Amino acid sequence: MKTIISGFGCLCSLGDNVNQITKNLYEQNVEPSFITDRFDSSYTSEYPAFEVSKDILRQKKADESYSFLFLRKALDEALKAAGLDEKELKKFRVGVCIGTSVDVSFNCFDFYKSWRKDNNVSLDPLKKYLAYSPAQEILNFLSLDGIAQTIVTACASGTDALGTAAEWIKNDLCDIAIAGAADELNLIPFTGFIKLMIASKKPCRPFDKNRNGINLGEGAGVFILESENARGGIKKAGTVLGYGTACDGYHITSPHPQGRGLTKALNFALPQAAISPDKISFINAHGTASIDNDAVEAKVFNSLLKGIPVNATKGLTGHALGAAGAIEACLSLIALNTAKVPKTKNFKTIDDNLDLVPTTQNINIDPTKAAVSTSLSFGGCNSVLILGGKNYE
Repeated sequence: MKTIISGFGCLCSLGDNVNQITKNLYEQNVEPSFITDRFDSSYTSEYPAFEVSKDILRQKKADESYSFLFLRKALDEALKAAGLDEKELKKFRVGVCIGTSVDVSFNCFDFYKSWRKDNNVSLDPLKKYLAYSPAQEILNFLSLDGIAQTIVTACASGTDALGTAAEWIKNDLCDIAIAGAADELNLIPFTGFIKLMIASKKPCRPFDKNRNGINLGEGAGVFILESENARGGIKKAGTVLGYGTACDGYHITSPHPQGRGLTKALNFALPQAAISPDKISFINAHGTASIDNDAVEAKVFNSLLKGIPVNATKGLTGHALGAAGAIEACLSLIALNTAKVPKTKNFKTIDDNLDLVPTTQNINIDPTKAAVSTSLSFGGCNSVLILGGKNYE
């Protein structure tokens, strides 16, 4: 049973919706900026990040996180693109699978600071935090009753959410799945990556010889996944062809130097998609611009997918942590559906040690072929999606 993508929505530093993102993806007039009013740190004037627009940020409700704001905005766009609304969804078995990292891990910081000052404070914020699930919140938001799963696998969360939801469809656990991820800029990971000495004070340079670390970002990507039999005559935006995930168990923050986990994940995804490398148009790499990550990806791509164009988009979006995989899946679909892969922003100098040169200009591709999107995360999680666009054959 095929897993059809009937609609998707996205917001990030590239734009507030898919149309804006598509335009800016190729024009690339996007740069990181310094955070001035979100949280207080001496580092905010030194390390730039990729924020979503102020227009979006102003729409946050008092009782929600920025991450959930991003999630519901992307969800609204995805449902409209799929031709669905709350009333129509009630006719089907609906599941919700959401990936995140910050939203379920660090949004109790204000409570913690208050408790440190006065341990007689109300425990209600803590109780809400412990019971919080973005996936269940989406079901509640839509007044639905179905499967809900929140996935927290660090930077692979978004990719794993899409892959898991696609498995639900294939195994007939639901007719329609809402899948995606959202994360926001937050003081703890912002300072954490700096302390780990893998954050850059300048715009990041994926796969560049002079790369020296990441910039953080934020946003959300949401997909509506359906079985091919759920609704007749739906307009396809894409297809989830394959998914693979593997944990290399090598180190808490570093990938296995030989790419053991990523190799396994690709070797799970490719047979599931029933696809050979000659049917892949491009690879959307995790491409964090850190020394180790880019080296591992280059090694694996050269081993399994040699000669296929490689693109990295974090020079335009930053690293959106748990949302990264979902945002990059959206960008991959945009590239497939416009038959054009964007250049890798900020790449200038070839690293001879990598034997890999990412896209240096916007290139035309065959839209009837597939795309590979990879995510490597802390904890040794490695996940891969293989996607087809609307014209995939």
